[in-house]
Amino acid sequence: MRGALLGILAVLLAGAAFRFIDHGPLGIDLWWHGAAGATPGSAPFAVAVFFAEVGGGIGAAACTAIAAALLLAMRRARDAAFVVTAAVLGIALSEAVKALVLRPRPWDQLYHSQASSFPSGHSMGAAALAVSLVLVLAGSERVSREGLRWAGIAAGVWIAGMMWSRTALHVHWLTDTVAGALLGACTAILARRVWFGTAERQRPPGVGGRA
Repeated sequence: MRGALLGILAVLLAGAAFRFIDHGPLGIDLWWHGAAGATPGSAPFAVAVFFAEVGGGIGAAACTAIAAALLLAMRRARDAAFVVTAAVLGIALSEAVKALVLRPRPWDQLYHSQASSFPSGHSMGAAALAVSLVLVLAGSERVSREGLRWAGIAAGVWIAGMMWSRTALHVHWLTDTVAGALLGACTAILARRVWFGTAERQRPPGVGGRA
């Protein structure tokens, strides 16, 4: 909980720096901008566009709705509400920060994007959903430690892929995507606390592969 609040504070402080000190790219942003670009028409470019479409407004809403519907079908209403809460809270914070910071996007976009650059909404959404689902699995007695480990790896790959996509398409700076992913992960943790508090169900020894 404290770590999540500190993470959100870090994003806000970075946003304040970009708003009032210098909203231009940092050195690492410029380096990654040149290294991560995808050539239009190439396979990496197609993958980056796929991430962009899935992580956009409609795609992200559909993924969240599907996850919530599956959890409802499994009679896990609180988990479904938690996943939706994490997404809504993340969007609210992300859009508020965007409106306040007004950081310009890269000048050579390869994919149409609007609004300001900091933080990356796609990266935020990917992290909010991925971390939420990992937390749902962590609260299930049916998921083994090995299964949870693989879920964490898959979540990390998905978040990293979305972050790469936004920079490869030159619609965000690297620091935008880092801030977005951090914001999404922190909102998922906060939403979990809202719905489950500190009384997360504990697995008894030996259940689900844990000792």
